[in-house]
Amino acid sequence: MHKQNSPDIFPSDNQYELWLLLSQTRSAIFRARQKYVGQYLHPNQTIALCIIWSHNGMATPALISRILFLERHSVSELITRMEANGLVVKTRDETKKNIVRISITAKGRQVGAEAIQMDFIKKIISVLKPEQQEQMRLSLSLLLKTAQQELEPKEEDPFEE
Repeated sequence: MHKQNSPDIFPSDNQYELWLLLSQTRSAIFRARQKYVGQYLHPNQTIALCIIWSHNGMATPALISRILFLERHSVSELITRMEANGLVVKTRDETKKNIVRISITAKGRQVGAEAIQMDFIKKIISVLKPEQQEQMRLSLSLLLKTAQQELEPKEEDPFEE
């Protein structure tokens, strides 16, 4: 784990300000989407519905966990809440009984379609010119790749104490 040398908990520098701006932007977009749609659906539930829908009944908790970067128990709780709300159903895989498959229900499709609101997404993203959108895609992809590398287990050096 990386330790910060500075005693300041909240350093005032460009990297921290960018990180804060990224976090605030994500939250503001999801809140604006909630206002636009007129109902609340947690961002992770929205993304999970998209994943489940796009995998036509073949989605698994492990897949959702990998895509959302959530612990398996968090995904299990997420799926349980979604199932209780009638958005998804869990079934055992017919060939591999230890695998749980998640399917979207008709209600889940309706809620997902309302929550996604492609016109809202286009409205938000279209304030950026095409070249700005591409730069954003490249920048976010690089940040994601770097974070993913940080999440990968490091090989232990047997000679290091």
